[in-house]
Amino acid sequence: PAAEAPAAAGPRLPELLEAAPAVYPQGALATGRGAVVPLLLGVDASGAVVAVQVLEPQGDGFDEAAEAAARAFRFRPALDAEGQPSPATVQYNYRFEARAAARPALTGTLAEAGVRSPLGGVTLRATGPGGAEASVVTGDDGSFTFYDLPPGEWLIAASGGPFRTLTETLTLSDGKLTELELYLVRDARQEALATDFEFVIEDRRASSEISERVLSADEIKYLPGTGGDVVKVVQNLPGVARSPLGTGTLIIRGTAPEDSRFFLDGSPIPLVFHFGGLTTVVNNDLIKEVAYLPGNFSVRYGRIVGGLVDVRTKTELPERSNGYLAVDVYQTTLFIEQKVGERSFISLSGRRSYIDAVLSPLLSGGSLQVQAPRYYDGQLRYFHKTDAGATYDALFFFTDDAFAFVGGEDEDGEEEVFASFGDRFQRLRLRRTAELGGGWTEETVIGIGPEKREFQLAELSEAYEQRFTVSIREELGVPLSAERSLGGRFGLDLLSGEDSLLFDEARLDEVEQAESFLFAPGLYGELSWRKGPLTLIPGLRGDLLLYGAGYTGAAVDPRVNSRLVLGQSTTLLAGVGRFSSLPTLRQVAEESDGNPALTFPWSLQSSLGVEQRITGRLTGTATAFYNRLNDLVVGREDRLRFFTGPPPVGPFDTDPYANDGVGMVCGVEGQIKYTGPASVGLLVATFSHSERQDRPDEPEELFAYDQPVVLNALWSQQLGRNWRLGGRLRYSSGNPYTPVSNRVYDMATREFIPVFGERSSARLPAFFSFDVRIDKTYVFKKWQLETYLDIQNATVAQNPEVIAWTYDYRELDPITSNPPLPVFGLKGSW
Repeated sequence: PAAEAPAAAGPRLPELLEAAPAVYPQGALATGRGAVVPLLLGVDASGAVVAVQVLEPQGDGFDEAAEAAARAFRFRPALDAEGQPSPATVQYNYRFEARAAARPALTGTLAEAGVRSPLGGVTLRATGPGGAEASVVTGDDGSFTFYDLPPGEWLIAASGGPFRTLTETLTLSDGKLTELELYLVRDARQEALATDFEFVIEDRRASSEISERVLSADEIKYLPGTGGDVVKVVQNLPGVARSPLGTGTLIIRGTAPEDSRFFLDGSPIPLVFHFGGLTTVVNNDLIKEVAYLPGNFSVRYGRIVGGLVDVRTKTELPERSNGYLAVDVYQTTLFIEQKVGERSFISLSGRRSYIDAVLSPLLSGGSLQVQAPRYYDGQLRYFHKTDAGATYDALFFFTDDAFAFVGGEDEDGEEEVFASFGDRFQRLRLRRTAELGGGWTEETVIGIGPEKREFQLAELSEAYEQRFTVSIREELGVPLSAERSLGGRFGLDLLSGEDSLLFDEARLDEVEQAESFLFAPGLYGELSWRKGPLTLIPGLRGDLLLYGAGYTGAAVDPRVNSRLVLGQSTTLLAGVGRFSSLPTLRQVAEESDGNPALTFPWSLQSSLGVEQRITGRLTGTATAFYNRLNDLVVGREDRLRFFTGPPPVGPFDTDPYANDGVGMVCGVEGQIKYTGPASVGLLVATFSHSERQDRPDEPEELFAYDQPVVLNALWSQQLGRNWRLGGRLRYSSGNPYTPVSNRVYDMATREFIPVFGERSSARLPAFFSFDVRIDKTYVFKKWQLETYLDIQNATVAQNPEVIAWTYDYRELDPITSNPPLPVFGLKGSW
């Protein structure tokens, strides 16, 4: 094609320096048709074409070809009245003549190495014999074509943005079309320097969740001490105490682990970590973000007196099909995501640990064989987004954890189990979202499936708790916006199903056993009102619980939150409200020695906080909170039960279940975050006090998980050539325990019996640990390999974790923390 420009209107208009040839439409070339396409070009102050408009369409592909070529033009920029470069608009007539059609010499595609995503809008420059030069801009699909390049050796180069400079040398032959695949390698440090790399993001939207911290999965998976697990990072946040032996339980604002709850897209799930807290039960690549709410959350969430974690899955369609295989010391994971058309995808993932294969031979001895903890999980998901923006999402997932001691064979020739523990559940989660117009949205989330926890000790004890549940959340909402000062949301939160339990302990005469349906509907609503810098969010939630075993209970929880914006860098947050939880079937069923007269345990939570942007890279938050716990269920502590942490050592409250327990938790929590080019630093501190009083005639005592001081410091630095280095420093007070003041020797049983002192009057030594994480990514043309080394307890600290004594109770013999534990992992992605 030949180009023709109209006469310049004046000396200040842009001057064409380099014109890129267009791809002549093949159909028009075959028929000999030519055309002139008038274009209006927008040229910026650097001389680059930033806008192209076809003034008179010519059809047959001429318009698209002329527009694509014009975007690669280079101009000497226009000058304003002061002689300074300035933007300008110029008309350009692009002429196509069939007899002078350019001959393609080099064609190909440009994509990002490792992930194979096409790279559009990238300028490729070619330098050839005698200093000849040419350039072309890749299309949206990454394709490019150079025309009329003479034969000889050519150097192709591309650079800029977050990618390393690419050069490719090749020899072109006369009359031969050469095809080439090029791949640009992304450099994480170069990208970070250009985009203010950041790990932890706090959601600053106008939200009713004043305490919510939203963590982006893509940015937190490299934090040290987490093994790459995106949910485990919550254990480092303000208000979270350190769990003993790293079991993964969440101790939030001085409450027990069982007082907090886990959700997946707003639908409750029984647990979020595998046995020992090693990893999340849902694949990380299904997760978009993790929302952590330590308290004073909105009425959308109920049946909780502690805090909560809501794991939220991705709702974006992938650019292409992809997958990976990951292997580390504990487990192997496979993930495959396949696009189905332009608006749907299917993903399949599975994980299997092999700790049992590694540890079992080491732990076993004699006739007793140890089947060390093993777990596996799987997820199958289908996601579809309609043209109108509605989404349909079906996710089936399951998990199974087991631990056992086996030895010998029974009379049927089967392996005889001496002791075993299992924890498993399956869930089908269905979710639909839609826009209703006028700013209103609708969300429906349904969760269906069984769950079971069981324990067996030879012929002496057997226990299980199992449930089949159906949960339904139907919510309508309209958020605040620049044009809307009044919003709200209203919803139904329904939980129903079948509950059953069995606790059969040889040392007790009675067997606890119960079975019942449950029906627990909840209704909630809240308004969001904004006036200038002030936002108020009052809400009301009502919950009902019906057990077929003969129990009925109800609670009404009013709550109000507020947000006051002071200037550009300061926001004050405040909230107060009532939060109720449900008694369990075991506690209320008469056949399990329960008390059907129990009421709902509840807490009165209040908090006052501030968010402060100190500098452009330094931000801070601080929150003071005071929670009063009421009507806590106490009693029957001598019974066999499942523990979310180390079991208590006594003395025990053996009286019947009653709502006699009260408690108080107060404290201050905060964090300071630094975000710089290619680096992030996070300092988290929690100072709190938690106490309980089980019965009115008993004294107040420290809560079993009370930790007055918890400090976490995390740092991560993106290095060159895709290296990353980080560290985590942890300090926390030890948990309180009840000391042994004396001991008595029982001649009949020939055992020492402890005599306990004042409850919770002693405390374990403080915990200290330092963790290190190193990451390195190797990028190949069509796949990439990520490697990491995560060393926990690199300081070899022997921290007492769980209280224990010698056989005669003469001396303390506590269980200490894990030795230095290096975890090495590989992940190949395509």
